[in-house]
Amino acid sequence: MKRNFNLSISLQISIFLIIVAFIPVAITMALKTYEKQQLLMMESSNVQQGRLVSAALATNESETIDKDFAIAFLRNMNGRFDCRIRILDENGLMIADSSSVSENSAEPSASVSKRTESSQYELLKSPEQSFIYRLFSFPIRIYRKYLREPVVPYETADFYANKSVFDGDEIKSALDGKYGAVTRISSGGQVSVTLYSAIPVIKNEKICGVVLVNRSTYKILQNLYELRLDLGKIFLRSLIVVILIAVFLAFRISYPLRKLARQAAECADKKGRIFFTDFTGKKRHDEIGELSRAFTALIDRLNRRIKFSQAFSSDIAHEFKNPLTAIRTSAELLGSSDLSETEKSELASAIVDEVSHLQTLLNGVRNISKIDAGIIEEEHTSVPVNSCAKHIIERLKNKYQTVNIEFSSNKDEINLPLPQDYFDRVAENLIDNAMSFGSKVFVSSVLEGGRFCFAVEDNGRGVNSEQLSKIFERFYSERSENHNDFSHTGLGLSIVRAIADSLEGEICVSASEKLGGAKFCFAIPIKNLIK
Repeated sequence: MKRNFNLSISLQISIFLIIVAFIPVAITMALKTYEKQQLLMMESSNVQQGRLVSAALATNESETIDKDFAIAFLRNMNGRFDCRIRILDENGLMIADSSSVSENSAEPSASVSKRTESSQYELLKSPEQSFIYRLFSFPIRIYRKYLREPVVPYETADFYANKSVFDGDEIKSALDGKYGAVTRISSGGQVSVTLYSAIPVIKNEKICGVVLVNRSTYKILQNLYELRLDLGKIFLRSLIVVILIAVFLAFRISYPLRKLARQAAECADKKGRIFFTDFTGKKRHDEIGELSRAFTALIDRLNRRIKFSQAFSSDIAHEFKNPLTAIRTSAELLGSSDLSETEKSELASAIVDEVSHLQTLLNGVRNISKIDAGIIEEEHTSVPVNSCAKHIIERLKNKYQTVNIEFSSNKDEINLPLPQDYFDRVAENLIDNAMSFGSKVFVSSVLEGGRFCFAVEDNGRGVNSEQLSKIFERFYSERSENHNDFSHTGLGLSIVRAIADSLEGEICVSASEKLGGAKFCFAIPIKNLIK
């Protein structure tokens, strides 16, 4: 079974910041590359110092290593070497030791080297044994103790203690004319190693002795311990900063988001009625502010849609009331025995007319509901709008035989990618509306500058300023009450506006300069049709 871990944003941010702060520390706690480089440099330094001593001893005229010359040479160096140097003869016997010949010098480096193998442990102990260091090195110590592959332990640095003959592996390699190197654990209990390098002394192509150079790695380890300790302190300080940042972000991000979520859940009652639209954070200039404003805009649109649906239902009930009342009245009168056949025929005809009116209303309501819902029954096809407009004009001429209508276009034919039914409804509703009010009608179709405009003008009474705000409302009509043409339901212009909104176009009305009446212009950017 899949488990989902739901973590708050503030907790996710805190975890991320802690990881970001800890990863560099965890990586550098090992510092293996730095340690290897330091050890290589130390070994290289040992070799170079040993070669210098070997070269100096080879300049002596004696066929073997002159003990007095060797001791004098080490004494004359006066502590300038930073390691312990011992000179051996071809049998492995020690001739001179820098730790003994420099004891009375002004800069006793060898004595320091000798003492450090036992006393410098105290210097190493301080950072290594600190709580912070042990806290952050705990995973590494666990890995080294239980997970790392076992390795052969180093030899102890006390290998030559109480020995008169130096017979280590590095000495044997040097006596064979090769470079010898061995790593041994340092004495004195300190957690470090001592590097031993043996360089042969060659005179007249004959090996006459060995220069043994050794130095403890305690200084490198001490630097590493101190560096790791400093990194641990940096991490603790960073952790405090991370906690402060996380708390700040929690109040700055998480709290407003939770408040937004709570307001969004509580903005409507159980019946879906919206009573709250003032979301928090609208004045913020960040993503939360954008989200709050988007919520507000969404709720406003939803609220308008709900009010539109409620008003639509109320309008439908009102418009259906009159025809239904007329049908009921006529049906009740038909049941009377006092009516003549002529009167019964008139009542039956009235019922049929009212039913036709209801059917027309239902079709109009169905059409505008589908358009508002974005339900398109036809695919976008290439519609020849000029030909369609001319066909609609010819059909409406039979209905309005006394109306003079004219059509004009700036192109022979205009093909637009849109549903055929959409344009037919727009053209028929606008032309039918104009012909019902005026005796002259002018229809124009213009495609220019990436914009299509279908305009219908008439010489009727026009539209005043008060009517402009109502003319596109459902069931609104300026026709007289005794107008008996049931084909005009007051939904025609509402359908045109719904289609314009659906195609991201516009429908506007103004005064006609050509005929003096009203001018309706249905305009659509071509780019909106190609999307």
